Amino acid sequence: MAEDISFLSHFITEEIYLIQDDVAAVSAQPVKTEEVDMLEEKRPQTEPAPIVQEAEPIYIKPLPTEGNNLKHCLIFFEDVQPHLKAEKKAFLLKILSSVKRSLDDVLLVNVKEASPEQIEAVLNEFNHRHVLIFNSKKLDGYTESSVYEVKEDRKKFFMKADDLGEIETTVALKKALWAGLQKMFL
Repeated sequence: MAEDISFLSHFITEEIYLIQDDVAAVSAQPVKTEEVDMLEEKRPQTEPAPIVQEAEPIYIKPLPTEGNNLKHCLIFFEDVQPHLKAEKKAFLLKILSSVKRSLDDVLLVNVKEASPEQIEAVLNEFNHRHVLIFNSKKLDGYTESSVYEVKEDRKKFFMKADDLGEIETTVALKKALWAGLQKMFL
């Protein structure tokens, strides 16, 4: 049974558009095609959204490290072996003991074959307050200080030094290193 809706024209003076399902439900007159065409023209045209592809994850090969970094001190060096040679390591441990640090307190990082991305990953991954750089130009972008000059950047201390073997055999370099370490740690 069709419902009579003709009385609505006395109450509603604006044009009314019925959705196709509503038209069938109330048995009203079909909407004029010109009116539908006008509505189609007024409807804003939207472009399909561009397809965004997920970026492929970047995996960075870890660098050879040793130590536990308990006191937030990173020590960078370059050597053909993954870890420091025994004699250089023994000398470094003597140096560290003079500022109350042990191998557990620091993280030794060999940057001989390191890319800038790998170095950046180490600096971001490991919490650090002190950075010692022994005979490596690969970290020059992080500290522009001279050798044995301690630089502070946002409560992080950086110092570059010569090769551990050279320091061990040269008294003047030992003194320079000791002066820098006192500024850095004490």
